[in-house]
Amino acid sequence: MFDLILEALLLFIDLIRFHLISFYKYVLPYSLLPKKEFHGKRILITGAGSGLGKLLSRKFAAQGAELILWDINLKSVDDLKDEFKSNGVKAHSYEVNLCDPNKISTVGQQVLRDIGKVDILVNNAGVATAKMILDSNVKDIETSFDVNVKAHFYTVQQFLPPMLEEDNGHVVTIASVAGKMGSAGLADYTSTKHAAVGFHDSLVAEIMASGKEGVKTTLVCPYYVHTSMFDATGATTRFPSIFPILDTEYVVQKIYEAIETEQEYLVTPKSFYWILPGTQILPYRAQKAIGQFLGLIQSLDRFHN
Repeated sequence: MFDLILEALLLFIDLIRFHLISFYKYVLPYSLLPKKEFHGKRILITGAGSGLGKLLSRKFAAQGAELILWDINLKSVDDLKDEFKSNGVKAHSYEVNLCDPNKISTVGQQVLRDIGKVDILVNNAGVATAKMILDSNVKDIETSFDVNVKAHFYTVQQFLPPMLEEDNGHVVTIASVAGKMGSAGLADYTSTKHAAVGFHDSLVAEIMASGKEGVKTTLVCPYYVHTSMFDATGATTRFPSIFPILDTEYVVQKIYEAIETEQEYLVTPKSFYWILPGTQILPYRAQKAIGQFLGLIQSLDRFHN
């Protein structure tokens, strides 16, 4: 009985400690938070040839990181590699089809053999078809799950073991607010982002169970972003002051800051920190009614031409 009481007391202390750390990172301005050093760190980014991945790569390159650029479009990452090398930054480019587990394994082993341990893995690549469930075909569904979910398993299987061995590393999962709530007209993306969030939660649990406190994780859940994935030109939300369509540069900066400060969970805009847990304590139909009122459930209509 005494052991159980002691364990409960230690849990209570941990809960207070974790809340204080989270509050500290939430309240203090970015300029005052402790930051990790990126210079010389090997950072692998999937989907680095465009969108968030490309801009995030440039942010890390500006800090002197060594970039490992993966994309299905080899020319896009070759061009980015050349851009970095012309500025004296180490960079490597690889053509990787994330729908192919064997390709991920082969290239992953090549990276470990030729370059060495990856310090930061950013699972960024994503696809979406923006179709209703009844309009989704087999290829669309399989591609979405291959890229948005399954590839996370295969990249982590390649690069996490050396991190655990050295008790040092960082795994970043780029998910979405769509991984926390459903939206009409985006079933494949929403389903896979829910799965990506579940994968990340399980990854965190397994790293905790290993006792390797030096291996950090960050889960990123932004709202809809102006990228090539969706045609958001001229798009608005019902309450744009609370739920704006996010600027790509803004989101990249927030992701960069979250990794730099080892923030475990990033949601942007900040309104979702309150909306998501606040609605989840309500009855299921009440959650959907609020989502509909806020314009979140039917919000993907604007992306359908």
